[in-house]
This record gives sequence, C-alpha cells and structure tokens, in this order.
Amino acid sequence: MDLFEPWFVVGGFVLGFVLLWLAGRLERRSGVAATVLYALCGVTFSATALYWLSAGTGSFVPQLVWIAFPVAFAALVVWRGWRQRTWIARIAGSTRKQTFGVLPHRGRGVALDHPDPGPVRTTVEFDQQGHRVLGSEYSSDPVDPNERGAAIAKVAEQIDSINSSVQLRIPKVPALVISPRTGAFEPEHFTPLEDARITRNSFGWLKPDLGLDSFEVDAEFDRRFTVTTSDPEFAAAALTDDVRAFMLNDLWFRVHSVAFHGDAMWTTESGALTEDRMFGNSRRLAMLAAVVPAPVWEVWAGDKAFAAIAAGSDTSYNSWNGGRGGFLRTPVNRFREAADRQPVTSVSLTTRTVIALALVLLGLLPVLTSLAALVDVSPQTQLTVLEAHKGYAGTCSSRSAGCTGSNDWVRGRYVLDGTTHDVSTQWIDPLPAKGDVLDVEIGPIWWHPVLESSRAAIYVFLVALLPLLAGALLAKATYRPRPPRRVRKLRKAQEAAVS
Repeated sequence: MDLFEPWFVVGGFVLGFVLLWLAGRLERRSGVAATVLYALCGVTFSATALYWLSAGTGSFVPQLVWIAFPVAFAALVVWRGWRQRTWIARIAGSTRKQTFGVLPHRGRGVALDHPDPGPVRTTVEFDQQGHRVLGSEYSSDPVDPNERGAAIAKVAEQIDSINSSVQLRIPKVPALVISPRTGAFEPEHFTPLEDARITRNSFGWLKPDLGLDSFEVDAEFDRRFTVTTSDPEFAAAALTDDVRAFMLNDLWFRVHSVAFHGDAMWTTESGALTEDRMFGNSRRLAMLAAVVPAPVWEVWAGDKAFAAIAAGSDTSYNSWNGGRGGFLRTPVNRFREAADRQPVTSVSLTTRTVIALALVLLGLLPVLTSLAALVDVSPQTQLTVLEAHKGYAGTCSSRSAGCTGSNDWVRGRYVLDGTTHDVSTQWIDPLPAKGDVLDVEIGPIWWHPVLESSRAAIYVFLVALLPLLAGALLAKATYRPRPPRRVRKLRKAQEAAVS
C-alpha cells in the first residue's frame, strides 16, 4: 500500500485540475454543472492535500479537519466561480452589442460591418471615468490549411483557443502597433517568465486589418519594442519623449502589445475575459491615452475635446478599480507595482497565500516540536519496539528519473496519559532490536512525532527549516517583493544623475 501513496497524491491533484478545467469550459453553457464541478474540484484538492499531509507525517489528521477543510475550500472555489460568471452583470447589467472598436477575424481586428467576423463568446461595454471601454472574449477561427501561416495558427489554436480583448474608444487615427520584444534585457538580465507571457499573448493578438510598415524610434525604445504603423508621421508625433519614457518605465507594457487603429486603442491577452483583466488593462490604456500629446488628437483625428477628457480621467488604482481588489489585494498590488513587479490576480494571490501558509505550518510545527524536545519540555515515555527495519541506499536511474532506497524505521507502541499509541517513525539513532524498550520524547504539537534523542530532534529541526524558509520567501516575494536587480541599478543610476 505504501508504494501507491505517492500516486494517490498525484492522481488527486491531476483530477482536481481536470475538474477545474471542465468547470471553466462549462461556465458559458451550464451554470449548475460548472458549480457542481467547482465544488468537486475544491473537495478533491483539499482532500488530496490532507491525505498527503497525513500520509507524509505518518499521523492522523483530526476528523473535524477532514470535514471542515474540504467544505471551506470547496465553498471558496464555488464563490470564485460565481464571481467570475456574474461580474459582467454586476458591472454593466448585461452583455450588449459593441458600438466601437474592432471584431476578431483570423487574427486581425476588423471593422464592425465586416461580413464574416470571428466567433465572439462574450462582450461587455460601459463608461469608466469618462472613457468608453469594451471587453470581449473570443475564440480562434477554424484554420484554413491553404492559408499562409496555417501551421502557426494551428499550433496557437491547439495551445489555447480562448483570448480576450480590452478596447478604449478614441478619436479615429491611423494604425500604430507597439509590441514588446522577447529577450529585450539580454544579455545583462534574463526575464523568462515575462518572455513566456509575451509569447503566449502573441497567439491571440489582433493586428489592424491593413498593411503596416516597420518604424524605428530610437536605440533604447527599439531594443524593447517593435513598432509598426500605417503612417510614419503619425507614429513620430505619437511616440514623443514623454510617451516613450512612460512605456519604458511601466512594467505592464513589458508583456502587453498596444494598437491604435480607427476609433479604438486595444490590447489582447491569452485566456478568458476576467474582471481583473477588464479593469487592469483598460486602466493602462487610459493612462497611455492621457500621456499622448493633445496636438496628436487635434491634428490627426480632428478632436479637440478628447485630450481634456483623457487628462481629466482619474486613472489611480483605487478610483479606476473601485475597490474591486479588496482590502488585501489592493495594497499588495500597489506595493508590487512600486517594486516593479507584475500585479497578482485574486486567484494567484489566494494560491500563493495558501501554499505559503502550508509550507510555513509544515515547517513551523516540527521546528517547535524539536525545540521543545531539546529544552526538555516535551512529554517523556517508553517505546516498545514491535518492528525494526534497516534502510538501504539504493540506486538512481536516469532512465526512470527516480531513485530507490529507504530510511531506517521503527514501529512501536507507547503509553501516554493512559492512552496506548501505535506509531511508525523514521529512526536516526542506531537501529534497536525487536522487543527493546527505549526512553523517548513525544512531540507536544501535532503530529506528535517520536524523538529518540537530541540527535533526532536536531535532525528534525534542520529538515523542517527548509519548508519554513521556502514559505517565508514565497510570502515575502508575494507581499513585499524587492525590485529586480536591473531596476535597482537603474534607479541608483538615475538618483546619481539627479544628485
């Protein structure tokens, strides 16, 4: 049975992810089925985690935890699913037909009167801080095998066919596309996670439906971004020093492409249209619109009022999001942005927090237990050895990507406070013989491990420091991250230049 325990854990988590994926797929078709699958997903994840903790420590999780923890976790997952399904109704009342912007069609943004637009799953349009914003969720079109680039489009469709677009209404202007480059900071610095996001977002990117030419700005900007336009004079007028400095210093633009075309400025992202993406992406578009010089809107679009609207729009985090980030995520994201780190979604923050807490508790409990044994405040009793097995080193194989081997372990029985306990535990000291009676200490904190000596307590303490430190580092990187080294060097150079 012990041989199958790791596979029970792996299978449980795989099943949980499958249920979560199915629930997301069924959200638009059946709310009841999605809710049921979300609940089953929560129960599966929590029960697997508890089984892993119980089997890994060789102890028993209290029955109340077995019942309460899955129910609470399932309730959280169902609540998050409900929030995702109903946010459009809470904001705009209902979905409505879009009145501006572009529609998806085979990887291009086409006009609203296009005869053959691509499939749009969800559309929401509303006013926000003086701007008109639009969000849409769309899926990839069937790929024509005779079309140029069909192989690349097929790969994109297989990876993820769901994409989201967020658009901001602007006066009609020529086309201008600004896209971040992968590996822009190499060879000095590497950003593999950001490069991965750039690549993933590029699969569903909507290009303006007309021919574009490359446009060079300056060495630093061209190193970070690729610029294409239908009108070089418009691109030169729009990409002023202030606009370029804004885009270079804002971390959002490092992973998102932006397009100006017709009456819309837009960005796209791989994945479903969520509340976080709708408000976060539209806020950055509004901030960019406010930086573009007023003469650009007046000369190229013939609109003298839009510059004042864009400049007067309150794009601060609290005002634009309206407290949707909650009492915890709002200050966390404000701090992360100040540290030049990407903001976290509610799901990401919850996941990181749960993992960090689990790691801290997994390390803190044995640390406290071993310290109690070292200072002689833990209960002492006698252990009768029922079985004793010698471990072996085993071998490691590159073909199976695993190692064989085991530690010394002892199965015994002890009496504490009038209650008899049967335990199985790893053994650090020299292995005893069957029938030996040994003086041991019992950890005062769950899971009440058997510590045969100070050496065993020190071993437990050192091993437990690993998950404790890992959890603390994850919490630090989530809630109070330090700016990247390249950002610290850049800020230090700017401070020196100012002084």
